[in-house]
Amino acid sequence: MKKIFIILMAAMVAIGSVYAADNSKKTAKSNKAYNMSIGMVGGSGIGVQFKDMITDHFTIIEEFGYLGSFAAAGNGGSMPTIGAVDNLVLAYQAQCAEGQGIRLDYYAGGQIKGGYIDMGAAGGIVGFGAAAGIEAKMKNAPIAFSFDFRPGYGCILGNDGMGNIGAFHTFDWTLNLGVRYTF
Repeated sequence: MKKIFIILMAAMVAIGSVYAADNSKKTAKSNKAYNMSIGMVGGSGIGVQFKDMITDHFTIIEEFGYLGSFAAAGNGGSMPTIGAVDNLVLAYQAQCAEGQGIRLDYYAGGQIKGGYIDMGAAGGIVGFGAAAGIEAKMKNAPIAFSFDFRPGYGCILGNDGMGNIGAFHTFDWTLNLGVRYTF
């Protein structure tokens, strides 16, 4: 798992570096709808969300809060999980439509996460996953709305709720709705 995580992070950094170097040669007007935003994220939990457009097309999303997900348990079933989780998402974002005072963008990328999680008993979680979503930026107001889906893999360290102690592998997913003030 450690090797996969290192390869994933190295690939994301390399892609971002190549794209940023290529973009620095251009002198055209920026295609960003805004530079930064801060707000709330809800859906599979609730938390604070900060987003930074680091280039015209690459963004970093940082979230922390009381977030939840649905995890595939070892017995083949699915169970809700809750906890305080920190998510860091690196995504490619591009405009897909514009009109009637709204700019619509799509984004796709990867995430890493860590924190405390409870699947019937306390434990820590570390993991990674994908992120894909859509964002609507109001042209005449400093507000952006986003909706995304994030499937991922996690390793829960602790108790699985059935008396077993150790590291447990889990597939989890979240649906998120974000509302942010842009500046």
